[in-house]
Amino acid sequence: MEWQKFLEYAAGPGVAAIVGLVLSELVVYLPGFNALASQWKRVVFFGLCLAVPVLASVLGVVTAGWPGTWVATYWPALVAGGVAFGSGTLAHTRKLKAT
Repeated sequence: MEWQKFLEYAAGPGVAAIVGLVLSELVVYLPGFNALASQWKRVVFFGLCLAVPVLASVLGVVTAGWPGTWVATYWPALVAGGVAFGSGTLAHTRKLKAT
C-alpha cells in the first residue's frame, strides 16, 4: 500500500482496525494494561481513536501535500475517530460495570 493510501485509510475508515491492532499490542507488551479498570481502558481507547486519525492527517499534510484546513482534513479525521469510538463501545456499554 502506498503511503498516501495508508494515510487516507488511517485518517478515515481504517482507524478502528489500527486502534484494534495497537490495543492488542498494548495488552501483550504492557501487562499493567489488563489490570486497569474498564473505565480507564475506555479512556485509552478513546484517546487512540482520536490520536490515530489526527496523526495520520498531520502526516498527510506534512508529507503528502494534503490541505492543512480544518474542514478538508482535520474535522473528517475527528469524525472518523468519534465514529470508531462510538461503534467500538456501543456493544460493550451494557456490560460495563463500575469497579
